[in-house]
Amino acid sequence: MKNLTMILLISLMLSGCTSLNEVKFDSTPPSNYIGKDIKITTTSDEIIEFKVESTTDSTLSGEGKSVKMDNIKKIEIKEFSVIKSISLSSGLYILGAAIIAVIVL
Repeated sequence: MKNLTMILLISLMLSGCTSLNEVKFDSTPPSNYIGKDIKITTTSDEIIEFKVESTTDSTLSGEGKSVKMDNIKKIEIKEFSVIKSISLSSGLYILGAAIIAVIVL
């Protein structure tokens, strides 16, 4: 019973949800990406993920990686989703309660 409780608590702690949202990089100034975790698909279909540390008008850089804006096909920003996190946590609580009820009854 103690192990089940510990597993449930650890699951709840790790239940933060993030999602990747595609942005139109033509209309967004490069400086808006600073500090954000991004996933870039290049024109050669290479996928590069990093946290943006600096930008110029022609490049995005971070974590030792640099991508020229001309080579970017698609940019996705990783964002935390409060609603998904609350839903997942609530679902895990209900699941945990159901498991405990089945074990006890």
